[in-house]
This record gives sequence, C-alpha cells and structure tokens, in this order.
Amino acid sequence: MSRVFVWATGQDDNLGDSALRRGYLDALRRRGKLTVWHGPASAGFVTGLGFQPGDRRTGSYRFWFLRALSTVLRVRTFIAVNAGEVPVSRMGAARMTTLVPLILLARIRGGGGLWLGAGVPDPLGDRSLAAPYRLVAAVCSETGFRDESSRTVVGKRPVMPDWAFALGTATAQWPELKERTLITLILRGDRPAPSEEWLAWFAKMSARLGLTPAVVVQVRRDYRRAQELSTAYAPDYFAWFVDDHAEHEASVREVYRRSAVVVSDRLHALIFAATEGAVPIGWVESSTGKVRRHFDTWGMRWVGANEGSPPFRLPMLDAGQLVELHDRLIAAVEDCRRQLDGIAAP
Repeated sequence: MSRVFVWATGQDDNLGDSALRRGYLDALRRRGKLTVWHGPASAGFVTGLGFQPGDRRTGSYRFWFLRALSTVLRVRTFIAVNAGEVPVSRMGAARMTTLVPLILLARIRGGGGLWLGAGVPDPLGDRSLAAPYRLVAAVCSETGFRDESSRTVVGKRPVMPDWAFALGTATAQWPELKERTLITLILRGDRPAPSEEWLAWFAKMSARLGLTPAVVVQVRRDYRRAQELSTAYAPDYFAWFVDDHAEHEASVREVYRRSAVVVSDRLHALIFAATEGAVPIGWVESSTGKVRRHFDTWGMRWVGANEGSPPFRLPMLDAGQLVELHDRLIAAVEDCRRQLDGIAAP
C-alpha cells in the first residue's frame, strides 16, 4: 500500500482550519496510509482532524521529514503539502525548500507531490520569499489552488473548491427552506465593529424575511464580538463553549441546519453554512475581498457580490430571491463536491 505524508498544521482556535484539513485527510486516505504532521496542535484541534485507525500523527516536523525520507526509499510515497491558507513567510520558505528534494525523490521512486486545496496570498512585500513556494508547486505531480489570486505566487495552476465543501450534510437531506427559522450572524473580532447603519440593514432584512437573528462563534478570538452582538441584537447566542473542535463543529452545524441565511466575513462560516443548506451572504462592510475571490472561483458570485460595500448600497433579500438563491446553492454545492470527489480519486 502507498504511503502519504501530510503537512496539516492550522490555527488552533479556528474550526475552519481543522475541518478543511479533515476533508483533505479523508481524500488522501484513498491514496494510501497516512502519516500526518500537525505541529503543536491542541487535543481539541486534533479531534477536528478526524484521525482514523491506522493513521500515524506527530507534532515534530523533523520526525515527520526523516520518516518520510526513509519511507520514500522503500515504498511508493506521496508528499502532501498543506491545504487551507498558506501565507508566505521566512519559516515557510525554509520548510518549502526542504520539501523540494523530498518530493523529487518521491517522484523518482514512483510516488509524487500533492498540493491540493491551498490558498497562497500574495506577500506584497519581499516576493523573493515566494520562490520556494512556486518551486514546490512546480515539482508536485498534482496541484490545485482554491482561488485565482494564488497564481501570483505559485504560477498558473488549476483552481478547485476548498476541502470543507466535501463535509456536511448531503443536499438531499437538507431541511427545506420553509423549516428554517434563523438568520445567523458570524463576524470577525479583529476588524472594526459593525456600524449602526449596517446593523439596521441586518435587522430590517431579518424582519423582512421573518427570521430570528442568532449569533455563532467559529473562531475563539471572535468571542467578545459575538457577545456584544448577541447582547444588543440577537436573542439566540451560540458561543464557543468547548475547545473540542469535533464537538463544537457539530453544534455549529446544527445551527446552520436551522438557518435560512448566514451572514459573515469568515470564509469558513460561509462554507459550513453552504454545506448545511443555509444561503451564505458575505455582505459585510469591513470585509477586504477574501470572500469574493474565493466564492467567485467556486461559482457562487452572489456570496461576495456586495462585500465591503457601505450599508446604503446593500440590497434587501425578499422571500422569492431567497428561494432562488437556495436553488442555486444546491447546484453549486453539488458541483463542488463532484469536483472534490474527482480530485480525491487516486
């Protein structure tokens, strides 16, 4: 059986970071037996990765690399580079440099390199650090990036959906739109608080659709912002109350299955919502373009269509428009899942 050595580190307080990598690991098991480097992750983050019997895992890059090197010489081996957001940095560039000879050796021995489902933001500053990232993409046997802008760093490579679209409920099992009673709000805590005008727009649209506002936390550092919003504007509050990613993700997804609409500037809040049948809307005034460039790539242009717009320019959804968007969501999520299933196939 082939072996797959996977780099799967992520932000410890972020449900999206563990979930998308779980989707990646699930796909990679179809290629061979996994050995996963997850860095100094907490036990809670590790639960979100969904390890299975037979998987090996380690927090040590040195151990992971040396084990991969010895395995490459004996067995068909694949080196899988990290999915999710992979920012350019000095440490990251050094790590990428060490991967190049390992991937080349794996290719010579009948395996290869896989870099699938990542986003690599343009560093904007010293672009010389991007050279090792571009080189890793060049030597990998299969690549796919989750937004067009990553090509600035990695070159002209295929695009693909985020691995988190492979998770969640099958579209045939989604609750019907008429059964959904919530409009759920998730806002980042590291940006300016929403203006009174934006909150008035959110409240007016909630009333127009006959939905009850709720607040959810998907990233621990957003906790204070969620408390503020809940106290002032939303009667239902679903805070980060446990550090176990698997347990908290299950709670969050249950809220999304009760939601007709989810409004957020968190990329994976909108992806989670989409995979549970809630219409994702990224129309937040403080957003900087991340939602638009990803969802446009995945064929859901409405999600980021008004991202970063001032409140007076934001449209109001009515019941008919919501039904139309929900129908479009079903087709888009099914298309994303078909693409991911094809990429996962060995």
